[in-house]
Amino acid sequence: MAIDERYARQVLHWGEQQQQQIGTAVVLVAGVGGLGATVSQLLVRAGVGKLYLVDDGLVDWPDLNRQLLYAEEDIGSSKLMLAIDRLRRINSAIEIVPLPGKIDETFNLPGDVTVVADCLDNYQSRFLLEATVPKGCCLVHAGVQGEQGQVLTLRKGQSQRLSDFYAGALQPGGDIPVTGDAVAVMAGLQCHELFAVIGGEPKLLDRCLVVSLSDFHISFLDI
Repeated sequence: MAIDERYARQVLHWGEQQQQQIGTAVVLVAGVGGLGATVSQLLVRAGVGKLYLVDDGLVDWPDLNRQLLYAEEDIGSSKLMLAIDRLRRINSAIEIVPLPGKIDETFNLPGDVTVVADCLDNYQSRFLLEATVPKGCCLVHAGVQGEQGQVLTLRKGQSQRLSDFYAGALQPGGDIPVTGDAVAVMAGLQCHELFAVIGGEPKLLDRCLVVSLSDFHISFLDI
C-alpha cells in the first residue's frame, strides 16, 4: 500500500501541507500509561516523523482498563518496550526511540524535539519535564481524574509556567480514580491539540480546556 493511501482520509481534512508538517515533527511523549498509550498510537497512525517515548513502569492489572496498547499476557513487562514494539507494527515507517528511566533531575530532553506531550500522572514529574523544555518549544499538558480532565498548551519562555499554574495543588493520595472512556476522550483532545501545535496554530495556547463528562460540560480558563 502506498504511503499516500495510508494518510488519504486525514489529508482530505487538513491538507497536504499539514501532513508534511506532521511528517517532519519530532514529538516526545512523556508516559505511555493511560493517556500516553493512546496519544502515541494516534501520533503514529497519523504519520508523525519521529517519536520519543519515556516511561519506567511495568504493566499491572489495574492498567488494563485504559492503557490500550497492553493485554493480559503483558503483566509484569516493561510498558516502554511493549509500546515500542506495538507502535512499530502499526506504522513501520515511523522512527520510534525509547528513553528508559524516570523523568527526574537527571533527565535531558533530546535536542531535536519540536513539541512535548505531558501524559504523566504526578505533579513532580510534570514540573521536572517542563524544566527541560527549551525556550520557544510547546508543552501540551493533559490530565484526567474521574470524569474530569484538562488540556493546556504552554510555550516555554512566553507562557506562565505549569508549576505556577498548579502552585499549591496537592497530589492526590492513593490510586487516582479513572475509567477508560474518560482517558480515551482526553487523549483524543490532547492529540488534536498536538496536531494543531505542529500545524503552527495551537488552539489551547495559554488556555486550559476543562471537560466534565458527568454532564458533558466544557469550560475554558485563560491563564
